[in-house]
Amino acid sequence: MVFGLIALTGTIPMTATSVLSLQSQSENTKSQGTDAEWKTEKCHMRCRPTARTPEDRKKLFKDSRVVLSEGKLYVQLSTYQGPPLHPFSGYYVPYPNSNFEGLVSTISDNPPQLNWIYLDTGSDIFQISHGLRAEAEEGLTGPWGARVCSDGEKRFLFENWEGFVAVENEDKKGLWSLCFDRFDNGLENRLGKDQKTVEVELIRDEMMN
Repeated sequence: MVFGLIALTGTIPMTATSVLSLQSQSENTKSQGTDAEWKTEKCHMRCRPTARTPEDRKKLFKDSRVVLSEGKLYVQLSTYQGPPLHPFSGYYVPYPNSNFEGLVSTISDNPPQLNWIYLDTGSDIFQISHGLRAEAEEGLTGPWGARVCSDGEKRFLFENWEGFVAVENEDKKGLWSLCFDRFDNGLENRLGKDQKTVEVELIRDEMMN
């Protein structure tokens, strides 16, 4: 199963050997059991405010989903009226030369190019971003994990916890930046005046065949 044909490793398209290597890693993960198998299946990502979110902001996020645009990940609200954006369409894969799992997503349908998903530590608000391997390694590429709930729901983890925050954009109506509260302090001293935030859970959304 190979979803991407272009560059996870740099600015040069992946060679056939690189593609087969990535496929082999994915198949090795599958062989570890059914819990690992779903991680290698491509999925979408939807967004839900946490239980302690004020009710008015919960309503804003009804039917929201995660999309990719210009190297960044955003929470797209149902009120968004801009041009169509590519939804997160990805899966877990062992990150090269590491002992943890990374996360990849297509960034377009034609061609089906793959990017790594990573935390941009150079961003003031620690925004989740996407890029080639050289770009991703300027930030943090993992570990990405999952929380499997008793009802079967699967939620994304980064650095072994759910610290995801959506941050309002004044210049992108209906798109909130997807960020990570790495120091668990509400992004203290990193936000603009009166800039709104919402704690969110990222839920694995199976893709229709």
